[in-house]
Amino acid sequence: MLSLPDLKFFRYKNGRIAYREKGIGQTLFLLHGMNGTSQSWAFLFESLATSFHIVAWDAPGFGASDIFGDGIEDFKNAASALMDNLELQKPIVIGRSMGGVIALPLAVDQYTSIVGLVLSSTHLGFGHTKGAKLMPRYADRIEHMNSKGIDLAYGEERAKRSTPPATSDNVIQFLAEIAAGSRIEGIRDGGRMSQETNNRDVCANLNVPVLILSGGKDKVISNDMHTELINALPKAQQYIFPDAGHASYAEYPHLFNKLVKDFALKAQR
Repeated sequence: MLSLPDLKFFRYKNGRIAYREKGIGQTLFLLHGMNGTSQSWAFLFESLATSFHIVAWDAPGFGASDIFGDGIEDFKNAASALMDNLELQKPIVIGRSMGGVIALPLAVDQYTSIVGLVLSSTHLGFGHTKGAKLMPRYADRIEHMNSKGIDLAYGEERAKRSTPPATSDNVIQFLAEIAAGSRIEGIRDGGRMSQETNNRDVCANLNVPVLILSGGKDKVISNDMHTELINALPKAQQYIFPDAGHASYAEYPHLFNKLVKDFALKAQR
């Protein structure tokens, strides 16, 4: 595993939010996906912490963070509170998969000062009725965790689902070790939040530059989900990693980080 800054903690409501922080300059605020934690951004920390101030959280119910509810407002408000506590001014927010679902409403929150948004392998949310049965993509995962446990074998299974067959063993191991630390309450609450959120109207109110990054071989985000996001953000810049799956930040970290850096430098002008 690559080296990472130590975890820090922010007291929030009746619990705490964990995060990692390193570097100085323009802030990049990183929101991981459902198989991840703040550890997911190790490559980005290593590459960009000499040029930017990087903050990566453990979302509520993930990593070392406590749970604070399963609605989009619960996740968004927790992220906003952390940003306020750390006095993050004019950050670029990078949201991957589940993190992108949270990043969109965060970027239009009147109490944040976000100046740019990177959406990686994400979607608008599924917009299902509140309280409906949990979708199989989340319910089946929880059933697997309950019946077979959460260990490295589980992490490897999730890593291989997220990447093409030709993915290197090193990338699989990196993703698997993080996914092996998954928590049922995170998948449950993050899944329900993603299931019940629809960010289409949010996109209409978005007034910051947006970069959309996607994998040409992503089996987690369907073509229809990707097209829906693109159509909702017609002015966004786009880049497709032709041979990447759902984890371009780890599959092609050098290019991913370069694209983020170039976008951030332009957005802060």
